[in-house]
Amino acid sequence: MLPLWIVVCGVSAVIAVISEVANRRRMKRTNIDRVGFMPWPTITAMSLLTFGISMAFGMGFISTS
Repeated sequence: MLPLWIVVCGVSAVIAVISEVANRRRMKRTNIDRVGFMPWPTITAMSLLTFGISMAFGMGFISTS
């Protein structure tokens, strides 16, 4: 079984990629009146922060003990 930090890193990386693609699609839309309601830059930032913190836990830079 994989360690939890690897799973968290993978999930947060996938969410970051999906939200960045969605943000690029929103910025390049042809119909300016079709605005969305999802805060894609915030979702990208939070998932990258989660990715970094879980990597730090996994590599031993941050310890829980």
